[in-house]
Amino acid sequence: MRKSLSLPLSLALMIGATSCEKSNVQSQNTVVTPSTYSFQRNGKSSVSYSGQTDRLNQLGEIKTKMQTADAGSIVSETDLLAMYENTGGNANGNFSFSSSKQLKSKTFSLDKAFFESMLKSAAAASVDGNTGVNAANGTAGLITRSSGSTILVDAKGFEFTQLFEKGIMGAVFYYQIVNIYLTDEKIGEGVDNTTADTANNSTAMEHHWDEAFGYFGAPVDFTSDYQGAESPSYWANYCNSFDNVLGGLNASFMNSYIRGRAAIVANNHDVKIDKANWINIHFSELIAACAIHYANQAKATTDQGDL
Repeated sequence: MRKSLSLPLSLALMIGATSCEKSNVQSQNTVVTPSTYSFQRNGKSSVSYSGQTDRLNQLGEIKTKMQTADAGSIVSETDLLAMYENTGGNANGNFSFSSSKQLKSKTFSLDKAFFESMLKSAAAASVDGNTGVNAANGTAGLITRSSGSTILVDAKGFEFTQLFEKGIMGAVFYYQIVNIYLTDEKIGEGVDNTTADTANNSTAMEHHWDEAFGYFGAPVDFTSDYQGAESPSYWANYCNSFDNVLGGLNASFMNSYIRGRAAIVANNHDVKIDKANWINIHFSELIAACAIHYANQAKATTDQGDL
């Protein structure tokens, strides 16, 4: 079932990759592409996306906090909200590191209230879970998996931890890549690509592209069927999971990210836009592959009568 559903996506990816490679052939030959996402100016790195790395790490620590509620502990509404907006630069001591960045400010505007409400509900449900309330239709609480572990769900059966994690992957990471950083406002011809900022050693356009790469969560040497020392996270982790099924997806994404950045260095607008468009189009196919995977997984699980 999974292969039959995934096959059209694989074909679409290969067709899309081929069309991208065939377009602008002459202009693409003017772009010198490094083997990894590594660029320098005057002998020093010109790549910086530490803010994106901080936000990826913040989501990881929020997930860890919420998983304590899955295990039956009480989580504080105040703590969860402080982590979402990074109160005090370290979520009032709930983060293991300090940062000026936060997830809330980068969340799609119409979703901020949704996530805050979800965190409040998770905190309230954790109190019930701690007292042994079992979830049922209309009742939030704990559900025991066939493995013996428990998860905290709301009154409709939605798992708080996964709903928050996957939601932020969409409303922050994907949203920032596709709807913010890979847009004309951030990488269009009107954006400065001449003056290098002293803090990042990069132009504004270069830095915006770097930030789009940072939200993807991939190591700089991300390749097909990646087995490197640095683990890919979030979207890059999913990309790695489907790499073989979807025809070398890791390498295709990295080619577009690296080549697009190299095109900015070379002031090649055509190649830059070509690679930005590739990322925008194929990102949606990666999301579809994830959805199909979980649909198949849910079908197989329910057929077996397990959670």
